[in-house]
Amino acid sequence: MQSIVYKNELAKRGFYKYLENAKRFSPKSIDSYEKSIWLWEDFSKKADFKFFNQTKAEEFKDWLKNKPKKNSQELVSLSYCYDILRYLKVFFEWLSGQPNYKKINRTAIDYLNLTRGEAKIATQSKAKIYPSLEEVKKMIEGIRGKSEIEMRDKALISLMFLTGARISAIFSLSMQNFDRENLIIRQDPTLGVKTKNSKLITTAIMEFSFYKEPIKYFLEWFDYLEKEKGFKLSDPIFPATKIDNGNDNLGYYNTEKVEPIFWKNTGSPRKIFEKRSRQAEIKYYKPHSFRDLLVKEISKLPLTEEQKKAFSQNLGHEDVGTTFGNYGYGKISEDRQIEIIKGINFDNNGGEEIAEKTHSNLSDNDIERIAKKLNALSKS
Repeated sequence: MQSIVYKNELAKRGFYKYLENAKRFSPKSIDSYEKSIWLWEDFSKKADFKFFNQTKAEEFKDWLKNKPKKNSQELVSLSYCYDILRYLKVFFEWLSGQPNYKKINRTAIDYLNLTRGEAKIATQSKAKIYPSLEEVKKMIEGIRGKSEIEMRDKALISLMFLTGARISAIFSLSMQNFDRENLIIRQDPTLGVKTKNSKLITTAIMEFSFYKEPIKYFLEWFDYLEKEKGFKLSDPIFPATKIDNGNDNLGYYNTEKVEPIFWKNTGSPRKIFEKRSRQAEIKYYKPHSFRDLLVKEISKLPLTEEQKKAFSQNLGHEDVGTTFGNYGYGKISEDRQIEIIKGINFDNNGGEEIAEKTHSNLSDNDIERIAKKLNALSKS
């Protein structure tokens, strides 16, 4: 048994190396594949991967679809099953091309699919939940104190609203990533910014006439760090809270101050959003939902194709369709859909009404002139 486990581990290690170096996947993406393989091993009781076949594939699908959620009697969703199966399918397709695994039937791998109906349910777009502009304002303005922690939290949420940047990038920004003169955030992975797929993203801060305070809050914080705290270019824009254990070493406590140390992960900034939501007495929205809100609001504007492309790039997307379509932001809400449909005039005399409106906008001289031209054309 131990030799089989070792053999499986070698196969997995080779696959992860392939994903990292050949496919250039991020550690987070590789984690998804690793999770799917763990489930397969749980189902197969760590059997040798070479014994994969059509029967096992079908049995695994049934096992997966009847698997309860963690700490719940409710079954896992079809979207969960869909993702696990597609990750696992990639693994076995890769494995079937490796030495000692050539006997794996590639046709059997195709059985790691849901039915068409199930796949349609699993992949259908879900309504995005995001805060309203009023809720964002209430959340930001609800932070009224003047301590360093409160100033930082206010600036953090403000920048999220002004840029729509991902939380992973926001928490890893250093002072050198902000061009204060031009109000540009340079999400540069070579300078430590954690962007999706290590992509360089240049983001112009968006200023909104209906709510001008956020840019002020962020600039005040940045200037405070630079001029009052003496932060260097390599120091974080959103530093960790300074913790002290006091003179008597009796216990750690929050000093309400910050120190030039980066957060280790997105856990701390996410907790800030939770805390400030409770303080403002509004529903908690994930940081990424601010990104959804921005696109929804921008979608209402009569943008040119060039403006749409610029906004898309501002979010770090290469394709406009990702921003306004496939990413899910371009879908009209059900309420708005119903409102639009009810506003359409479906009467048969719609054309007559338009003609009447057009006629009413023409003078008698215009009508006479048009009639003469039509008469001349009919005789020619």
